[in-house]
Amino acid sequence: MTPEPTDMVRELTTTHRHSEPYTHQANGTTYTQHHHVTVPALLDQLQHATPLTGGDDRTGSGYGSRPVASLEALDTLIRIDLEAARWVRDLGLDDPGDTKACVRLAGSLLPQTTTCTTDARATGCCLHHDITRWWHQARIVSGWDVAAWKPNNTCPLCGKRGTLRIRPADHAALCIDCRSTWEPGTISLLAEHIRAENHDQDEPDAEEMITA
Repeated sequence: MTPEPTDMVRELTTTHRHSEPYTHQANGTTYTQHHHVTVPALLDQLQHATPLTGGDDRTGSGYGSRPVASLEALDTLIRIDLEAARWVRDLGLDDPGDTKACVRLAGSLLPQTTTCTTDARATGCCLHHDITRWWHQARIVSGWDVAAWKPNNTCPLCGKRGTLRIRPADHAALCIDCRSTWEPGTISLLAEHIRAENHDQDEPDAEEMITA
């Protein structure tokens, strides 16, 4: 379930607890429990992310400083910084000059803005939508726990191949070229596009993989 914008801002800017559900069986009964782990702010994860290949799980000792930063992660961090600063200035305040502070300030100004009701996914259509985009993009690109799936498909909006980054567990995706995002309400459209492109029956069912 997608959190509220205030919770997205908190996860972007502060250390927080992340929970992943898992199931186990005992005496013929299936139980669902949650594994809790404290993780760095998503913006910190972008700053310290390292490039990962394919869609494999990260190996190694976990979060920490890395010798080479991921260009995708740094590009996402810069874009979030620029977009948050633009919102702050457009709403009549000074840019605090720090990405986290800027995102927090933008979040605090959300009650003063109008939430867009259109289905359009354009950058800047409303602050609520942009905060949601920042949160999804940071989770997809950071790769702190599991690297995003990188299918060899085109983006249905800009046509570039190999630019899609998908987190099936979050039902969310991003094109790192045109910065279009797909969320739980629209991810099935991207899944249909990928399935139509693949044609090959030996390929995994994209819609089932992304939307299950």
